[in-house]
Amino acid sequence: MAENLDTLTGRLQDMVDATDAAQADLSGCLATARAYLDAGCPAWTDAPQPVQDDVAVAVAADLWQQKNARMGVMSIDTTDGVQPYRVPLDPLRAAWPKLRAAGILVGLGIA
Repeated sequence: MAENLDTLTGRLQDMVDATDAAQADLSGCLATARAYLDAGCPAWTDAPQPVQDDVAVAVAADLWQQKNARMGVMSIDTTDGVQPYRVPLDPLRAAWPKLRAAGILVGLGIA
């Protein structure tokens, strides 16, 4: 499991374009993502391992983005100036469609 988590940390780092110095924070986001998934949709472990990994990384990426988004709004520097970008407040928002696509009925009030 720890070996798998290290691989996922690398995938998450690539996804969010984080530095090597952020490894501990990224691992924390992955652990938190798995805790949310275990509590919010225990059936997520019924999905095949590649789907579980994809869902965990997607949820962890949202958690990583929330770190810099006060009240769900993050400022992004663009060539036109600073633009607001809304970050989802539901920590499992990225998980629902991926798990449903894998045949796991979650997020529909029936899980």
